[in-house]
Amino acid sequence: MKLTYKNIESFAKKPPATALAVLIYGPDEGLVRERAGLLTRGVVPDPKDPFGVAELTPEQLSENPAQLLDEAQSISMLGGRRVVRLRDATDKVAPMVKDCLKALKAGDNLVLIEAAELGPRSSLRILFEEAENAAALPCYIDEERDLTRIISEMLKENGFLIQSDALVYMAANVMGDRGVVRAETEKLMVYMGKNKSISLDDVADCIGGGGVLPLDDLARNAAAGQFAEADRVLRFLLSEGEAPVRILRVLQDYFMRLHVTKARVANGEDMDFALKKLRPPVFFKQKDGFVAQVHGWSFPAMEQAMTLLVSAEAKCKQTGSEPEVLCSRAVLALSQMGAKAVAQRRRA
Repeated sequence: MKLTYKNIESFAKKPPATALAVLIYGPDEGLVRERAGLLTRGVVPDPKDPFGVAELTPEQLSENPAQLLDEAQSISMLGGRRVVRLRDATDKVAPMVKDCLKALKAGDNLVLIEAAELGPRSSLRILFEEAENAAALPCYIDEERDLTRIISEMLKENGFLIQSDALVYMAANVMGDRGVVRAETEKLMVYMGKNKSISLDDVADCIGGGGVLPLDDLARNAAAGQFAEADRVLRFLLSEGEAPVRILRVLQDYFMRLHVTKARVANGEDMDFALKKLRPPVFFKQKDGFVAQVHGWSFPAMEQAMTLLVSAEAKCKQTGSEPEVLCSRAVLALSQMGAKAVAQRRRA
């Protein structure tokens, strides 16, 4: 079963009885863990109960291919269904999983297969998308609108009220997967203490340390031609497990914001008015640098930068590519263009 975007959340909360196995995959490791836990709790009250949950690894399956089906059809000592979780799965386990799916029947234990990002041609992903008794549940990096909902709901559940501009700013700038987003929201609540009203300044002072957010820092330094600093931030992001594609998309968004602002000013709008139209708004501590880049970068240079970033993202998704290397090269190229823009502005 192939799930559409609008059906993903409802499926994760309450999968149909016909789904005897679920492949949970994607670059957002935190979301993979979260949805695997949600599906597990739908069958077993305690996900850590060794009698209710059987944990398997690809290595164990390689040594004993029949173990997955054996666990799926084993009877619980305490009665009821169990959950069988296979972590870190790749296409290598597809043949064994295929045999298991063919033999599964109603009443068997729920089989959960967890994997990282799988391309459209992945044999494991295709297997689950085409099976009638299984489903493929994708977990991609949340878009800003999804993060806004997640952060807002989490804060509301704990009695906090966040201003709209603060919520938009946090959703657009918080880095990492679903697990990191929740951790950053928890940190914000601890920071606020008994003060239940959260402002933009509160978010900027708490998240990422004084409002200097790594992803935002990377974009600003690259656009300013400061390669050494941009490269330092990039290495930090990659070491923290940030997906290269996610980094490239944030860079694309930053240059799009520069381009849109420059176009509005070129059409006669006041700079301050043009900046207020941006969502999320430019943080006041970063305003001067952003304005300097709007003036310093030409339209052709901005368009060249965005084309470069889109091309790098497409190459990252190709089989056999080296995403981290491609991302590093893109940041170097942007920094070189940024340095040229700074030099031209100084000469003007």
